[in-house]
Amino acid sequence: MILQVDQLAKRFPGGVKAVADVSFTAGAGELVALVGESGCGKTTTLKCINRLHEPSAGRVLIEDEDIQGLDPVAQRRRIGWVMQGDGLFPHMSAAANIAVGPRLLGWEAGRIAARVDELLELVRLDPAIYRDRLPRQLSGGQRQRIGVARALAAGPHLVLMDEPFGALDPITRDGLRADFSELQARLKFAAVMVTHDMAEALLMADRIAVMEAGRILQYDTPSALLAAPAGETVARMLESPLREAERVGALKAGAAQNG
Repeated sequence: MILQVDQLAKRFPGGVKAVADVSFTAGAGELVALVGESGCGKTTTLKCINRLHEPSAGRVLIEDEDIQGLDPVAQRRRIGWVMQGDGLFPHMSAAANIAVGPRLLGWEAGRIAARVDELLELVRLDPAIYRDRLPRQLSGGQRQRIGVARALAAGPHLVLMDEPFGALDPITRDGLRADFSELQARLKFAAVMVTHDMAEALLMADRIAVMEAGRILQYDTPSALLAAPAGETVARMLESPLREAERVGALKAGAAQNG
């Protein structure tokens, strides 16, 4: 197992309990989605895994190693991180942004250059065209592809993503989701994705953890979640994507009849 989160809790000064008894796992090639409304604890959970917040209780194991025994900075260099927006350094080229992790790990220059070109090709950007471009010279979708490439640069076994596709237009978002899923199937890394979009979670995730008030209400596969939502909150979160799918289906059926 790549990631094991066991009864994780995070309490902030003043007694605010942002996360309580959260447990889930992510194996090689699996994507777990943390879904819930703003303030439910999903991003705090992600930051505890990456030690941007130190857990108050519970355990996080990465490849069977308890993260509390690791240096936080060294640990982060082993984990891919795709943040909301793109998070690129604006003064650095696409290649330099992708190379940040390998440089910090002391890779030799030739190896870094080869890895940058390999990753640009993996995220469907021609190295000859995009290697030297600055973030301001790229579209939103291209910047996010560079962000994904940067997260994968050092070959992590675990990738954490915080609303990675939320700022993109629907067509770009759909294409990038499909490409990310293809990359994960090929490279077999585990991934944890925070999203408020239940439709995105249903389409991308192997398992979904629905959160409310710092706790997991249901942790299940998309099909099991749809078949038997555990309670009113989970059912309500499923209503919107199901209603939209029904409306599109009705429109398509009507168009076929009229055609």
